[in-house]
Amino acid sequence: MAAVTDRDPAPRWNNQRWKIQPEDFKRNYLPNRHPKVVCLLYEIRWSRGTIWRNWCSNSSTRHAEVNFLENCFKANPSVSCSITWVLSTTPCGKCSRRILDFLSGYPNVTLEIYAAKLFKHLDNRNRQGLWNLANNRVSIHIMNLADYNYCWKRFVAYQEGEDDYWPSSFTPYIFLNCAELCFILLVSMHLKKTQSEKKCKILGKGGLKYPDRGANRNDSRKNKHGLDAV
Repeated sequence: MAAVTDRDPAPRWNNQRWKIQPEDFKRNYLPNRHPKVVCLLYEIRWSRGTIWRNWCSNSSTRHAEVNFLENCFKANPSVSCSITWVLSTTPCGKCSRRILDFLSGYPNVTLEIYAAKLFKHLDNRNRQGLWNLANNRVSIHIMNLADYNYCWKRFVAYQEGEDDYWPSSFTPYIFLNCAELCFILLVSMHLKKTQSEKKCKILGKGGLKYPDRGANRNDSRKNKHGLDAV
């Protein structure tokens, strides 16, 4: 794992082996394609000021997110740090639950997720998973052009003369993915509220009877004066 700081970055020629290859980055981070390999670039900013950067991917038995949680992060539960993930696609519903389980064991750890695209966003389980993350102290974003360039400079073993990466052709797909993510978060919130209201109505139809407001006013007047309200 490479350890660098913003104030004293390690020389690029001594810090290349761990980085992702340019073609792998370009292929996996396309905003409109879904390769079988899911990549996860991560940046851990520790409270003491050190920054760790590296990346992992999925395997035949683990998604990339689970691979990070089980193999790339080993720390005391009381540790304080902020973690940034840059995923080639958003987490699935199962991984979202694993992420929340992880964060519940690390109360002083924050997580911010950037993704190139949405993973099977028509599946309600994945949609609900994203909503649960966003409503439990996890920030979720779709990568913009500046994010691509940031990752290129810090995570990609680019060749000399390829210092920047601004894939302007991605702009329409970035816009569509951003709009869909916003829609998922807003609609999921509305559905959860509606389901909660329906549940309250169903419970209200049971053995407990809730008088209407007029009845409440009449009952209170009768109790106060000892007479039926007129």
